[in-house]
Amino acid sequence: MRIAALIAIVLAGCAVPGGELADTRAGWDGATYDEVVLRWGAPARSTKLTDGRDVYTWVSESVGSRGSVHPSIGISGGSGGGIGIGTGIMFGSGGGEPVRCERTLIFKNGRVDEQNWQGPAEYCRSFAR
Repeated sequence: MRIAALIAIVLAGCAVPGGELADTRAGWDGATYDEVVLRWGAPARSTKLTDGRDVYTWVSESVGSRGSVHPSIGISGGSGGGIGIGTGIMFGSGGGEPVRCERTLIFKNGRVDEQNWQGPAEYCRSFAR
């Protein structure tokens, strides 16, 4: 049961609910394509919708750093019948896990009209205007 809950928490961390990045996204509302390219570089992919709007997607990847806690329990038995139990907690920073923020912006009349951001909110916020 714990593993299922942990998997659900990890997967939830990959989605960016609307509220978590509302301010970051709002900062790009109305921006021109040139403004976005100057900040983020060339998009990874693009397409044109049938209604004439342009869709561009930027993808950024990095290695996130995060602290970690490693609890441990040790049990040992001696030849004289005694038992020893020890516990410990090690704190440290792990090597980090890859993080990815994908931003799809839809431009209408040359300005950002709609947006869809996917990735950890903490990382995606670094792409604020």
